Order: sequence, then structure tokens, then C-alpha cells
Amino acid sequence: MDTGHNVRALARNSNSELRLRDAGVEPVRASLFEPSSLQIAVKDCDAILHLATRIPPPAASPRRDAWKENDRIRAEGARNLVDAALEAGVSTLLYPGVVFVYPDRGSTWIDESTPTNPTRILQSSLQAEAEVERFTKKGRRGIVLRMGGFYGPAVGSSKNMLRMARYNVATFVGRSKAYQPLIWVDDAALAVIDALAKAPAGIYNIVDDEPLQKRELSKALADALDRRWLLRLPRWYFRLMAGRNTKFLTRSQRVSNQKFRNETGWAPMIASAKVGFRLLSIPP
Repeated sequence: MDTGHNVRALARNSNSELRLRDAGVEPVRASLFEPSSLQIAVKDCDAILHLATRIPPPAASPRRDAWKENDRIRAEGARNLVDAALEAGVSTLLYPGVVFVYPDRGSTWIDESTPTNPTRILQSSLQAEAEVERFTKKGRRGIVLRMGGFYGPAVGSSKNMLRMARYNVATFVGRSKAYQPLIWVDDAALAVIDALAKAPAGIYNIVDDEPLQKRELSKALADALDRRWLLRLPRWYFRLMAGRNTKFLTRSQRVSNQKFRNETGWAPMIASAKVGFRLLSIPP
């Protein structure tokens, strides 16, 4: 890879193997739920990234059972990876969590010392974090990167955001003055690289420099699209369509990235959605 690392990735089938080879990655047939295959997969590895996820499509997200596989990947998958990593002598393990486990704090800044308040579908993310902590307590380097909401040209939610904006609808749900933590997807990827190279064991928030309120996000998107205004969906409509599982998206979370900046020197290229929205590829 460009960073000089040899990268190995789990492949569940032949199609996955082909895609990984095309990306310059060594595929290995293994499953997060088959410990014996993981022991082979992680042999001689210096670091492990637990990047697997299975977020259900928006139409299915109101159903609690639609999140079962993602829960299993986070909790059981993390436990099996930590077991395999400890046995193989791996020195570093990284898990990308989510900042949405924090409570609604209004305009108060949130940092890594803020107590969490997860909804049901976020419990498994904290279970994965606990496994990373278990890895660290064994004398290894366990890193959790709590990511803000991803956005960028290739991100599905961003494509949907732009599609709705063509109908003068903004998809930022919650109070007008509620803050929404975001991170440009390429900045998130760079944070993973910097964490592997420089970060001590611990939990870090990966968000942009200037969290914006819902009303500010709506205005920034309208400006980027040369629209006078965008209509934000009411909270009752969101609850009706999305159900309880994603109600954390209506919280106000003004999250700081200062700890990670201090430890690694990382800084987001896209400091604010005011800039990022202008960079999104706008469909015709």
C-alpha cells in the first residue's frame, strides 16, 4: 500500500477476494464468527482494524431485528478478534466506534470524558469498545476512534441528502439549534492511518473542527446548491418513518476532536460542512 504496509483483509467469498486483490490487498478466507479461521488470518500481523459493519438500509432500520447482524459483528466479532489477536501476539487493535453514543448536551462541548448514553442499537458499539479495553489491559495498544457522521461524494447518505435537497428538503432532523457531528470520509480514513502510526491506547473523537447546528447545516447546503432555502423535516415525521432505533440522530452533540489532534497532529482537510457541501458532486 502507499503507506508501505502489507494489508490483509477478511474475504467471505470469491467475489470479495477479487475486489480485494484489485485494490492491492491480500485476501484471506475467514469469518469473524469462526475463531479458528481468525487465528490463521491474524498470524504475523502487527495491527488489526475491526472495520466490519452491516448497517441495514433505511427502509429496514425501524425494525430492531434488522440490526442483529450488525450487533453481532460489533460485539461477538470484536470479542473473537481480541482473543485471536492476544493469542497471536498482535500489538495494536483499532475499532471505529461512533460519537452518537454521547448524550444530548445542547451547546456544551463534548469530549472523551463525557459519559455515554447509548440507545439500544448503539449498545453493541460500546460492547466492542469494552473488548478493545480488554486488549489494552493485557499490555497491548487498543484504540477506539469514535467517528462523526460520514459524508462525501461516494457516501450513500450524502447522495440521499442531495437527492432530497433537489426537492427543497433538508434531511437534518432535530431542534434548529442542535449540533450534528460530521466528518468528511477521507479525513476519517486519514485519522485511522494517523492513529496506527502515532496514537497511544485510548478513545478519541474523530469529527470536523466546526460542528454546525441543524439550521446552519440546512443553510450551508442551500448555499452550496444555490437555493434560497430548504425545508427541514419535522421530528414527528422522522420518528414515524425511522422509529426509535435512530432517535439518537436528533440529539445535540457538539463534539470536540482536540484530544486526537494533540496526540497525533491530525487535522481534518475539510474543517466544516460549509466547505464540504460545496465539494460534493451534485447530480444533474
